[in-house]
Amino acid sequence: MRVFHGSDHEVRQPQYMGGKNDNDYGNGFYTTEYEDRARSWAALNGSPKNSIVNVYELNMDSLKILDLNEHGILAWIAEVVANRGMNQEASGIVGKRLASLYRMNTEDYDLIRGYRADDSYTQVIEAFLLNQINTYEVERLFCKGNLGNQIFLKSEKAFEHIKWIDAYEVNLSEGDKKADLYARREVNKFLTGRMKAILIDGFEVPGITARYAIQDKKSEDR
Repeated sequence: MRVFHGSDHEVRQPQYMGGKNDNDYGNGFYTTEYEDRARSWAALNGSPKNSIVNVYELNMDSLKILDLNEHGILAWIAEVVANRGMNQEASGIVGKRLASLYRMNTEDYDLIRGYRADDSYTQVIEAFLLNQINTYEVERLFCKGNLGNQIFLKSEKAFEHIKWIDAYEVNLSEGDKKADLYARREVNKFLTGRMKAILIDGFEVPGITARYAIQDKKSEDR
């Protein structure tokens, strides 16, 4: 299958364990099936003069794939929290507990597929861990941000299955930039409004919050 990687330079030979440990799914190589998302990531990670989309062919044969979308939003949140950590002490405490209950064992997988959580959207996960939003709202906010899914190359075997094809420079239109900025502002607006509703109006968040998910899992395991 064809996959894409947005960067500030050409990456002709992705290096196994050549990344950072505190990315969404840990140290590996992040790609996407969606070229428009790679264009946005290139503009975000690069500079006006160096925004590059790398194009690859990824041979999926014999690779073991974990699709986090098939295991629910809690498994995805647990994976991201375990790798990224959280900024606030309170959300970090809850995040560790949630990860211990819902994180899947990814040790034997070559690829992981799931949502992308860039730095500015980790506040959504933080709000969930602080019981300010529920699981449905987490999914809705990430869809609203149109961050898309990513395919993460995890194992050394996976790196042997990817081949660089081409690379090209991109320049996002002003319309694309404004649309992305608008989505981020709408997310911030929603989270600010929810915090106000909880702190001032006494709003109680319905549905599956972090507290509910932890208590439910503990009851289930008894």
